[in-house]
Amino acid sequence: LRVATLRPTLDSGVTVNGEVFRPGNFAWRDGLRLSDVIGSVSDLRPNADQHYLLIRRETGAERRITAVSADLDAALAARGSDADVPLMPRDQIMVFDLSTSRDRLVKPLINELKLQASPGAPAQVVSVSGRVKDAGDYPLDAGMHVSDLVRAGGGLEDAAYSGKAELSRYVVENGQLRRTQVQSIDLGA
Repeated sequence: LRVATLRPTLDSGVTVNGEVFRPGNFAWRDGLRLSDVIGSVSDLRPNADQHYLLIRRETGAERRITAVSADLDAALAARGSDADVPLMPRDQIMVFDLSTSRDRLVKPLINELKLQASPGAPAQVVSVSGRVKDAGDYPLDAGMHVSDLVRAGGGLEDAAYSGKAELSRYVVENGQLRRTQVQSIDLGA
């Protein structure tokens, strides 16, 4: 009689990479949450961003790519809450370094999101620029707020004027017409 050992595969596991001491695959189980995979800040390298993690997720039979962001500090402080993101099979968790560009980890995900785009469904990508620590493109997360985008960019630089910002967006109407909207944002609010 031969006994097979259960090993996590991409189909049944969750992958963690970036600024963690133990990157790799973890077995997925129903009810698995972020705090079950990264159980404490001591699992992170010293310069890891504890407030912005990205989870690359594949959904549906067609394995459409989406992104979910998380705040590890909030997840650890409230285990089992909405802040402690439930994980799905094939999720890939990216933990960023506060002192280097996030581009190496984010760019492949951005490229995947752009490849899925169509004229009626633009790429789910947003950009942050100006006085943030790591300006660039980031995945648009469901329910994302301006504060989430600033968090994605590593937060405001010390020299940043944190009172006002400008939000520019475009709206696709009837699958063809793109109309740009510019809105003033009070960052304090």
